[in-house]
Amino acid sequence: MNVTVETHHLSLPRHGNQSIAKRAQAVFSRLSTRISHLNVTLKDVNGPRGGKDKICIVRAQLADGGQILVVDRSTRLRNAVGGCFKRAKLLVSKEVKRRQRQRLRQRPDSLDEFDLQPSAI
Repeated sequence: MNVTVETHHLSLPRHGNQSIAKRAQAVFSRLSTRISHLNVTLKDVNGPRGGKDKICIVRAQLADGGQILVVDRSTRLRNAVGGCFKRAKLLVSKEVKRRQRQRLRQRPDSLDEFDLQPSAI
C-alpha cells in the first residue's frame, strides 16, 4: 500500500507527514493487500481564524479497481484524521466483503461442472 499525504493552507510539525503516513499504515495494515494507494489530504479552510475548519480527505484506491472517498471535518486536525481513518477502514472492509460476495455469486456452481448422474448400483 502506497500512502501519500498532502496539505493545503496548513502547516504541520517537522515530521507531520511521516507520522500521518505511519498512522495510516498502522490503521490499514490488515487491509494493505486490498488497497493499492491511499491519499490523505489535509486542509485548513478558514486559515488562522479558527472554528470547525480542519478537513481530512481520504481516497483509498482498491487493488481491484474500486475507490473509497471519506471526508471528515473537525476543530482539531487529530480528530478529523482519526474519524476519517476509522470510517475509511470500515468502508474499505465492507467494499472488500461485498466484492467477495459478488465473485462467489458469479462463480459457476462446482457440481454443475461435473454433470453428475445418479448411478444404479
